[in-house]
Amino acid sequence: MQPRAVTVGHIVYDIRNYVQAFPEPDHTAVMRMHPKAGGGGSAANIAVNLCKLGIAAGVVGNVGNDRHGKFLLEELRRFKVDTSQVRIFRGMSGLSVIIIDAQGEVRVIEDFGVADRRRAIDKDYIRGAEFLHMSGCALHLLESASKIASKAGLPISFDPGRAASHLGERALHRVLSRVDFLIINRKELFALTGSRDESEAERLARKYNLVAVIKQGSRETIVKTRQASSFKVEPFHVKPVDTLGAGDAFCAGFITGIMEKRSLYESVRFASAVAAAKVLRKGAQSLPSRRFITEKFKI
Repeated sequence: MQPRAVTVGHIVYDIRNYVQAFPEPDHTAVMRMHPKAGGGGSAANIAVNLCKLGIAAGVVGNVGNDRHGKFLLEELRRFKVDTSQVRIFRGMSGLSVIIIDAQGEVRVIEDFGVADRRRAIDKDYIRGAEFLHMSGCALHLLESASKIASKAGLPISFDPGRAASHLGERALHRVLSRVDFLIINRKELFALTGSRDESEAERLARKYNLVAVIKQGSRETIVKTRQASSFKVEPFHVKPVDTLGAGDAFCAGFITGIMEKRSLYESVRFASAVAAAKVLRKGAQSLPSRRFITEKFKI
């Protein structure tokens, strides 16, 4: 199957620990419920969410030849994600140990395992798609995927996350020059540019001829366009159960909006609704159905 959208980045195994409050040094955090495990990694999460939203998607990433890798492949296929470009390497699959407090906020401890292992990317697989999304991963994967998609004339979105924003603007400048949509939060903006101020996002939009979308969780989303104009989109307010994967849900909603030819404003608004729906459920790949999202948020 040739997917309409391709994601590139991490596929990891999540172990989620739900606590009343985050532990202080030399103190114990008491669990609110038994630990849970499931699929994770931004590229995998976004591909799963796209499929749930009605966009056929495939993921380019790596897993290990361990039991976690087998589980991750089975989960992706269960969600109808195309896994033909997932490579299996000898070694440990990426692993995230996640702590989630009573307010739904998260802390993450991560071992990428083989997730960033150097590998070739099938050019025809990306060329045959309609959209490329890149999440935080090794620079060589970002360089390769963005170069292929740019030459093919595909729209490209990029959410560097924790994994790539720390590389900084200088290291990522070739990647950024090929990107149409940069999706980022303020911490990542700081890691990328040295400043949390939205004027830096405006500068990036002008310099690299892209649209910068600043995610702010429960606050409004800020959008800076290529023409250096700016607008804000109010969030949908819900009581979060688990914010894990909310940013990935936002990305999937945004991509869906763009692929469905919605305006930039309406694409961001739809993304906000998708993110709000995700935080109502536990786990990174627990997004409710599109029908649920449409009916609950009237969007």
